[in-house]
Amino acid sequence: MTKNETRMRTNSRLRCNWLLLLVLLCTLETAQAYEVHFSQTTVTVDGVEAAQWEDLRSMLMDQLTLNGSGAPGEPLADDLAFFVRQHFIREGWPDAETAWKMEPGGIHLTVKTGKAVRVGTVTLKGEMPLPEEELKKYLMKPTLEREDVDKKMPQWVEADMQQGAGLVQRRLRAEGYLNAETTLLSAPETGTDMRRDLTLEIKAGPKFIFGQASITGSPPELDKRMQAEMTEARGTPFNEARVQQIQKRLDSICTEHGWLHSTTTANYTLGKSGGTVDVVFRVQAGERVRITQITTHEAFSRGAKRVLLAKFKPLTGQIYEAMEADFLFKRALDTGMFALLDTKVLPDNGNMAEGILRITGEETKPVTVGFEPGFDTFLGPQAGVTYKNTNWRDTGNTLAAELSYSMAGPVGFVSLTDPALFNTQYSATTRLALEQFNRFEYDRVGTALSLDLARRVNPALSYSVFLGANANTVSSKVLTLPQTGPTSYSLMNVGGNVMYDRRDSVVLPRKGWYVSGRIESSTDALGSGVSFIRSDLRGAWYIPITKKFRFATGAELSTIQGATADKIPIDSRVFNGGPYSVRSFGMRKLGPVTPGGTPLGGTSALFASVEFSYEVMTNLEFAVFGDIGSLGQGNNSSPLSYSSDFREAIGAGLRYKLPFGPIRIDYGYNPNRRVGEQMGFLHVTVGFAF
Repeated sequence: MTKNETRMRTNSRLRCNWLLLLVLLCTLETAQAYEVHFSQTTVTVDGVEAAQWEDLRSMLMDQLTLNGSGAPGEPLADDLAFFVRQHFIREGWPDAETAWKMEPGGIHLTVKTGKAVRVGTVTLKGEMPLPEEELKKYLMKPTLEREDVDKKMPQWVEADMQQGAGLVQRRLRAEGYLNAETTLLSAPETGTDMRRDLTLEIKAGPKFIFGQASITGSPPELDKRMQAEMTEARGTPFNEARVQQIQKRLDSICTEHGWLHSTTTANYTLGKSGGTVDVVFRVQAGERVRITQITTHEAFSRGAKRVLLAKFKPLTGQIYEAMEADFLFKRALDTGMFALLDTKVLPDNGNMAEGILRITGEETKPVTVGFEPGFDTFLGPQAGVTYKNTNWRDTGNTLAAELSYSMAGPVGFVSLTDPALFNTQYSATTRLALEQFNRFEYDRVGTALSLDLARRVNPALSYSVFLGANANTVSSKVLTLPQTGPTSYSLMNVGGNVMYDRRDSVVLPRKGWYVSGRIESSTDALGSGVSFIRSDLRGAWYIPITKKFRFATGAELSTIQGATADKIPIDSRVFNGGPYSVRSFGMRKLGPVTPGGTPLGGTSALFASVEFSYEVMTNLEFAVFGDIGSLGQGNNSSPLSYSSDFREAIGAGLRYKLPFGPIRIDYGYNPNRRVGEQMGFLHVTVGFAF
């Protein structure tokens, strides 16, 4: 025998061995058995697939529970085999067979499912008040929603078909056909593929619609709102669910404005031949509730109780208003101290007109330590360590610290926030920060201490005032003194912010608008001669065009008065360009730049943008945009003095939405490129541009 023949025979034997092993593995898979245990009984089942076992196991447990704790016997085995067979017949295996045999300590069931029945032709007969295709979708909905279903040849499951027929009936009744009935008819399975045709008979009956809807007993203050609900209902399909919905809505309107014990009933008469149905809603509002006291659950910590009592204090002595209570509820959650909060108004000593607001819930774990990596096209790779204690020394105050590093240098801060200063609605934050910035041709080291006093007046309006001091040194081997401005300076800062925000979301806005303003006065602290006033005005408007298509526009105006650019420290100047302004330029790069790439900034900046975005898939948007802006360097005599040397950007980008804001990738093209400028710029950052 030659070596080649020997090798061929060896390979042939190897192939046979692999085939035998594969057959054995398939046999083992097919022969896999499942067990269920109850009391003294163990039931072993083979011949079923893993996907079928969970429902079958549940059914077997039900039967074993009904049998009790006795020892297994032949009657129980026969019953279990019968129920297993019936289960598979209902699930679409009409030829299913189940055999049983007794084993020591248990029962062994062997299942042969046979061939599955498939859904054949679906036919609707009778009255068709709604589109036939719509009703077929409701009929087949439970069948087609099964896991791993074959959409073209779904398996026949009797329970799913009956459920689908019920959905069709409910859909018709929701449209006012209150007497609608459906009957499911099925033919015997035919053909080698075991197809079973389906017919659904529909008797819609007469249609009922809302006629005259009226209200009695509503509080005069709410009568207009409640009448609007009646007007909205008139002429719509009548059904009991809609009546109950209106009742709940009327009770909800009362509850929102302090009538916490309101109940509403409805009276109407149905005619035999359909038509309009007049409904009278009777509101029993009861007494309006005034909050007399705020209490918290005993399990809350001392600090948590202090914050909660302060946050909800404005409700004391006031008529309960759901909007105000909800606002204060969110303000309490914003502190980060609570994982869960719940409020309930209880009668005060049985007096239904006076209520005690009871606050319950759970506190978060106060101390968290985290490591935060990141990337930004301006700062480059970043990494940081954070520490946060939301209930420092059980006072309700938040102690936070962070140390981070990027290509611009290290930054660190420590802050202490009292979310309820002197048990009021004001919050106060004291912050000490150290920073080194060496992103360009200079190196700045700064220390800052600040105090910020803030208040959220209502869901839209908030403001703050601040006071601070900072000391900085700037060094450069390349830049001149007019380019860097003062190289050693200390400043006292005082100013304020105000914001009016009507967006539907702060981090992921889709509709609404906001406008914000800031003014800051910086004065010399230690003889450096620096003094100026800076003001900023910014706003944006978000308009949904369709469910997935959105338009947005934004603008910003910034100006410094009281000094020319060369008398202002370089990092205190106004800049333009970057992911939050004109996107055809790098960060700060619109305007004068040294040969080495250092932006010099100016004393005024103007920016405006428009953007269209489309959601191409869940949480992912594609956007196109246009930006325009300018940078001025004079000593502005007016806060409305801006350079007319406008620069543009047109571009496109992607936004992937996350709970803390979108990850944004934008490329802005420069259509009027000048000598030394790039064709465009790619930005990778977090948050919307405006």
